[in-house]
Amino acid sequence: MQSLSDKIFMFSLILLMVSVVISGIGFQFVNWRSQVTDELDGETKDSSSRKKSVIDRQDKSLRRVLRSYLFWISVAGILVSIGLSLF
Repeated sequence: MQSLSDKIFMFSLILLMVSVVISGIGFQFVNWRSQVTDELDGETKDSSSRKKSVIDRQDKSLRRVLRSYLFWISVAGILVSIGLSLF
């Protein structure tokens, strides 16, 4: 029973990481360098509007993750594996 619980937990953990990458951050890391240079070039722009746009982008990413079915399936798998390990 313990080995089954461990396998379910590892599969759910991998699924959780995949769902966060696909739903949440996606492939934003590819464009990260260009975003950094754009922010440094636009340093004279209004700082509060730049911060607000960054926060809005992060909020949208978090909402996409929480609406993802893969995320909730992986969380359920983790909870099932914890329940199996207790018995």
